[in-house]
Amino acid sequence: MSRHRHGPESGPSRSRRQVVPKSSSARQLRLAPLAVAGLLWMTSGMAVPARAAVSDADCLACHSEVSMAAQRPGDPRLLHLGPVGREKLTLEVTDKSLAGSVHAGLACTDCHQGITEVPHAEKLPLVDCGGCHAGQAEAVSEGIHAARKGGTNYTPQCWNCHGAHQIRPKTDPDSSIYPVNVPGTCGACHGDAKLMAAAGVVIADPLKNYMKSDHWRILSSGKMLVAATCADCHGAHKILPSTSPRSPIYKQNVPKTCGKCHSGIEAKYARSVHGKALEEGNLQAPSCNNCHGEHDIEGPKRPTSSVYPPTVAETTCPQCHASVRLSERFSLPTGMVQSYKASFHGLASSYGQTDVANCASCHGAHDILPASDPASSINPANLQKTCGKCHPDATKAFANINIHSKISEASSPVLFWIRSLYLWLIALVVGGLALHQLMDYVRRYRVTIKMLNPAAVYRRMTGAERLQHFLLLSSFFTLVATGFALKYPDSLWSIPFKWLSVGFDIRGWLHRAAAVVMIGDALYHLVYLVSTKRGRAFVRDIMPATSDAREFFQQIGYYLGIRRHEADFGRFSYAEKVEYLALVWGTAVMVATGFVLWFKEFFTAYLPEWGYKAAEMIHFYEAVLAFTTIIIWHLYMVFVHTDHPPFNPTWITGLMTRKTLEHHHPRVLTQIKGEKGQEGNEEPESKT
Repeated sequence: MSRHRHGPESGPSRSRRQVVPKSSSARQLRLAPLAVAGLLWMTSGMAVPARAAVSDADCLACHSEVSMAAQRPGDPRLLHLGPVGREKLTLEVTDKSLAGSVHAGLACTDCHQGITEVPHAEKLPLVDCGGCHAGQAEAVSEGIHAARKGGTNYTPQCWNCHGAHQIRPKTDPDSSIYPVNVPGTCGACHGDAKLMAAAGVVIADPLKNYMKSDHWRILSSGKMLVAATCADCHGAHKILPSTSPRSPIYKQNVPKTCGKCHSGIEAKYARSVHGKALEEGNLQAPSCNNCHGEHDIEGPKRPTSSVYPPTVAETTCPQCHASVRLSERFSLPTGMVQSYKASFHGLASSYGQTDVANCASCHGAHDILPASDPASSINPANLQKTCGKCHPDATKAFANINIHSKISEASSPVLFWIRSLYLWLIALVVGGLALHQLMDYVRRYRVTIKMLNPAAVYRRMTGAERLQHFLLLSSFFTLVATGFALKYPDSLWSIPFKWLSVGFDIRGWLHRAAAVVMIGDALYHLVYLVSTKRGRAFVRDIMPATSDAREFFQQIGYYLGIRRHEADFGRFSYAEKVEYLALVWGTAVMVATGFVLWFKEFFTAYLPEWGYKAAEMIHFYEAVLAFTTIIIWHLYMVFVHTDHPPFNPTWITGLMTRKTLEHHHPRVLTQIKGEKGQEGNEEPESKT
């Protein structure tokens, strides 16, 4: 007898031999279920296939032999996905092959038609399941799995999904269509990238993506069997392409498909601007899978999810709302994504902060309504309540701050002039300071600098003054680092705060703590100036005088080589006076605008519409101005313009050598000599 093809099974031929029937008792036991099945068929009105003369015993005489080995093993990559990954397509059929199968009781020839004798023909007609399952066969014939003339060789047959002999009901955990096993069943083909490429399927590895989804996590946990499988979304037999309006995954049908499980959400979506647009036939309106994904659908708590809070505003909503083409086509407002990213919410979100407001926090997730709708969360009447979810003390004025405000330099003269003046101020001040320091640097290194005798020293800064300087220094650079880290989340400033999961919170705490330290230091300095004799002398000496203009031109002449000597400075040069007065001004501006930004709920009630935006702009530009000034001007004086490389130690020791004093502040040394009448190691506390 030859090894013949039975449906999907085929194999090499072997020599013919006479069929030897098995015992009549065994045959009777085997045929008893067939009689019952025939009776059931007749009573149910179904057509009973014509019973061939060849009996099951005749078939099993050959096919029960071990030599009918497996033709191919199951795919090892799918072993954890269910029976399909384990089942072997084989020509070996035994008494146990149909045990537990829904086809138990049928004869071999009920399915394998055309066998009238054994040995039978080498090639037999494919098994036609439609003889009994006409409805399912018709459904398959309408779908993409139907065998079509001129089609590919990769069209699946019934047994590819249901199995060949061990066809179990879908309620059986060993069934290939048991919910937990469905991904493995579909994945046997759709998880094979090469096979899918050859079949012309372009969807990239849907099985791998589904394995990451919450649907699979729930399903595979064993806790419930209600999570969506392939068949729940695509259908079981009549699987249609997404381009077919009859397909459950056609864009307009997706909400109803998802709504089979998520009915409450479907109702909200149907009322939304997106749902209404899609219902009206706008296929570019977002449907469920545009936001949640197709196969790799994950919840908002997973960082890899498309609805993870920071991702919502970073990539999900911008898919449409950052598109110039869509904005122009549907008259959508432009600049919404950019304005959000530039706001505090957007900057915090870029750090991965999950509790900061994103698009869905204000507009809603599924029930997105236009601002004109009284039920909308962004309707003017509801804004205070919406903002109050995160800002319990939000006032009506605070809620009226439009995070997507169209008020800009182009539309507001006030903001235009603030921006223009600061940009010019930064350019002129920074450029002028840089030029001044460059001339100083070039000239100073053209002169041979000799080491000064450190023996004779004078008191330049007291302990109280050094403490004030240290508090100012530390708070200033902390404010700069934490402020620029917020403004530029992808820059080097932000790196230290991204190492920790609470880095963003630490940044905020440090910034506010440094602000408190700076304000406290400013108040301490003010009290010191008023209450101490040395402080009052400091005020007198630091104030600008007419001599400063003369000394400025003398010093410029020295830089240009017109003069042989530098200007004779007193306790403070014109450069030190300008820097101190700029510090006083900058501190006042930063404190005032900082309070507006810190306590915005309170201050916005008293500010004009552009007030908050103006405070934000001034705070930023003043910070840029202050930082660049310190880098170019003050640090140059400490680390370059010094007689004691690598830096001037006076701010640490409080002392200045006689030679340094004579070189940088000659009038002070002359004054000391006049008062003491000698050149010694005196330390006149009130004069230097």
